Amino acid sequence: MRNKRIAFFAALAVLAASLAIAENVKLTFVYWGSPNEDIALKEAFKSFEAANPGITVEPMYIQGDISGTEYAAKLRAMAETDTLPDLGYFRPDQFGEFASAGYMLDLTNLVQRENMGKAYLPQVWLKVNNRIYGAYTAAECQMMFYNKDVLKKAGVPLPPSDYRKGWSWDQFVKYCRMITTDYKGRHPGDAGFDDRQVATYGVSLQLWHAMLTPPLWSGGGGIVSSDGRKFLMDSPESIDVIQKIADLINKEKVMPYTSPSSTSQAGLPAPPVMLANGQLGFYITGQWELLDIAKMNFPMGIGALPIFKKPAQMYISGASVIFKSTKHPKEAWLLYKWMMTPDKTLNLYSSGLWMPTKASWYSDPSDLAKWTDNPVHPPEYRTAVIDSMKIAETIPEARVKNYTQIVNECVNPQLDRVWLGEITAQEALKKAGELVRRQNLLQGTW
Repeated sequence: MRNKRIAFFAALAVLAASLAIAENVKLTFVYWGSPNEDIALKEAFKSFEAANPGITVEPMYIQGDISGTEYAAKLRAMAETDTLPDLGYFRPDQFGEFASAGYMLDLTNLVQRENMGKAYLPQVWLKVNNRIYGAYTAAECQMMFYNKDVLKKAGVPLPPSDYRKGWSWDQFVKYCRMITTDYKGRHPGDAGFDDRQVATYGVSLQLWHAMLTPPLWSGGGGIVSSDGRKFLMDSPESIDVIQKIADLINKEKVMPYTSPSSTSQAGLPAPPVMLANGQLGFYITGQWELLDIAKMNFPMGIGALPIFKKPAQMYISGASVIFKSTKHPKEAWLLYKWMMTPDKTLNLYSSGLWMPTKASWYSDPSDLAKWTDNPVHPPEYRTAVIDSMKIAETIPEARVKNYTQIVNECVNPQLDRVWLGEITAQEALKKAGELVRRQNLLQGTW
């Protein structure tokens, strides 16, 4: 009897010790984003903590540049010094390299055990060698915002709201000319128009690789093929699209030059501020900017993207991963699942930051209403944005080997000269293609 009591109390001691450990777990979650995204995520962490007593989440907010270079560098430094956090965001263009190097926790069995595979959009799960090492954090795409008052003042009709019926590129350029004025009210093409004293610009279109991809696809081109074996930017179709975008800056004078690694031009406010202030007609950017733009006090509208040859849309997002070095994989998985469950983190979607990755939230009317029936999402959002996800193709950066090197080292330096009007798109992209092939960067997928 005495031995049984000893064994009983010993078991209780072990259980108590295990519970004590479980009740004092701290998870570090790393992420980037705007100040408003920072607030939204911290609210989601608080709700998780309330539902999971004993687990606390320490935010690691890295507010880097838009291209992600700073964020990627910091994560790489942490990997090299064995100081990676437990989980969080990861740059998709770095995903294959890091997963192959063993930095990510293999989630395959966990996803299968929870029957999560088919419950989410097919693009969501990120794999290397057919094993799941992460998921896209959200479903994001490209959008065109506009200021209704600016368009009305210029005599420009509101753009179509059906993604299949967007303006042709020539129509779009025509309307951008009508909006663009200098401080004396003259338009591009008018005698005496001063492009150094522009009061209102027609459009701002972000010039980093993801934002260029839907126009390239619309025109029949691209950056790299989905199998990672063919460079597409020196094709006639891609050259034509890039030249026409550059013409917005240098020929048409309807768009201010914006550095691909920034959101503003020297001497001008950021495009969302210009849009709200009436200094800009259209702003073509990522869906996630709805979070900030919806908070600005101006008559906002959302239109279908302009079309070169056919409608096109992208699927893009940062990746979410659990780092293999975590000392708390079970608790990290709980938080990981929580952040992927729209009902648990509704504010991240209803606020305009994210689009959900769970499939039913696009098809089930009650689920769809949960995140779109609010003032943040105007009525045209469904036809211009949600419906366009039916044709969305995934940006290949997470699966194509050497994608970052191809874009950052071969393409971007050449495109910078195109945006500045120094060389033509044909000259730049032929040179980029030569660099890619000379360095043997087309090596397939992870």
